[in-house]
Amino acid sequence: MKISIDREKCTACGRCVEVCNINFSEGEDGKPAVPDPPGPCILCGHCLAVCPVGAITHTGLAGTGFDPPGRRPTYEELMALLESRRSRREFTEKPLSEGEIASLLAAAAQAPNGCNKRNVCYTVVTDKAVLKELSLKVGKQTGWLADKLESPVWRAALNLVWGRTLKEFEPLLPLLKPMAEETLKGHDMVLYHAPCAILIHTSKYNTCGAEDAVYCGANILLAAETLGLGTCVIGFLTEPINNDRGLRELVRVPKDHKVRTSIIVGHPAFGYSQGVRRPSPEPTRI
Repeated sequence: MKISIDREKCTACGRCVEVCNINFSEGEDGKPAVPDPPGPCILCGHCLAVCPVGAITHTGLAGTGFDPPGRRPTYEELMALLESRRSRREFTEKPLSEGEIASLLAAAAQAPNGCNKRNVCYTVVTDKAVLKELSLKVGKQTGWLADKLESPVWRAALNLVWGRTLKEFEPLLPLLKPMAEETLKGHDMVLYHAPCAILIHTSKYNTCGAEDAVYCGANILLAAETLGLGTCVIGFLTEPINNDRGLRELVRVPKDHKVRTSIIVGHPAFGYSQGVRRPSPEPTRI
């Protein structure tokens, strides 16, 4: 890897030094200097992006291309998008196009990432048979869990294992049995007959994996809204895949990976007339 500065172009603005004082420092002539060989670099691209005259060359980022920022939405426009997003569980049978899928993944790629490792992985499931099998297997597992939780002995045992997690899960327990029963009858209450499921996963040893995946998932949710697509995060899918070897193999998630977020996507069967404005949080101020 080599970083160089075209000293004829350089205006000595010093911005590169401000964004990366590991590989840029003020030189004797007042213009930035770069060590040879360069120091540690996570390939964030800040140096190239901040230079107003394109004087910096970075072989590790060759061909990346940095376009100037385009028009940004106003805060009001952004809030309108955020307020219009809803969890959708009603879809038409129309499949997603390859272009739509590519657009969603392109949006995900723009999410912030711990140490810029860029090692978030995606499994896109559009095979109808696989989607159906996923729903049925998760439905059966959910039914099994609902039955066990009706037993005081099993509930006590699970409480020892899950502890407070079981208490936090308590409000959802009444939903488990009907969810399982309806799914096994053919009324899919796991994936809701969505034509596409996107599983976002990372190495289970990735210390930033959970956060990175959630950021990518949030970008997918918002990008889908702009494309006229509906989405819903399916937590009931994530943990079964992580804990069931058969499900993991069905969706080809590597055994050393952990699914962090699962999202269904499709064309909405209908629209919503109004958004719902949630109350703003009351933060702890220090």
